[in-house]
Amino acid sequence: MNQDSTKSDGWATADGHFSTQKKATVKKSNGSFYIILTLIAVTLLGLKLFVYQQVTVVGESMLPSYEDGQLLMVNQLDKNHQRGQVVAVYADENVAKTADYFTRFSARFFLKRIIGLPGESIEIIDSNVIIYNKESPNGVVLNEPYITSEIKRTEKLRNYYYPKTEITKDHFFLMGDNRSNSTDSRNKTLGAVPEYSLFGIENFRFWPASDFDMFSSPAYTFSPFDETLKSRKEEILDPKNQGILSLEIR
Repeated sequence: MNQDSTKSDGWATADGHFSTQKKATVKKSNGSFYIILTLIAVTLLGLKLFVYQQVTVVGESMLPSYEDGQLLMVNQLDKNHQRGQVVAVYADENVAKTADYFTRFSARFFLKRIIGLPGESIEIIDSNVIIYNKESPNGVVLNEPYITSEIKRTEKLRNYYYPKTEITKDHFFLMGDNRSNSTDSRNKTLGAVPEYSLFGIENFRFWPASDFDMFSSPAYTFSPFDETLKSRKEEILDPKNQGILSLEIR
């Protein structure tokens, strides 16, 4: 009597086999699992097609922060551009003007960092970037933690100077972290970049796996544009020193 009752309730039979109700539960569980997997796959595909774009680091202009061959994911929908962000930029401004969804699959991009914002002015003495804006009309020095001591020494030996230049509306001043080897906004043929040329903001680096890292904005601090640095500017601009003017940068 008890054995027959167990069978009718759909649990294990006396010989160890599963009844119909147990099999239905397993099938339902498997079905839910596959639905979840499908939803995850569709979500990831949607993100890849409409939000994220893979970008490969080419060259040495972003050393030491980024190395040649590393793979990044950039978010093409985030338009909240801030100082310090690393952005993928259309290499050809004319391409950027007419870009559509499919353009990204054939376009070339530069990887640079946003240094100057619309409406600000920027000046560079050696490796020191001076920012002029409403909060600091007399200028402050941007302390950049990713600039190595070697790069600072190189720029000082070059007597590098970039004259104070205003950044126009909807434009951004971009630079590579490897200041001695970067084609960027200091170049007279490039200059400050219009916002429509900024394709996307880097969110994370995923390859090689050992280099995986989520992007975090630099913890910037500012120093006074003091007399020592002003004297250095005068020294560079002295014709006898033959400083490297901005228009000669690569």
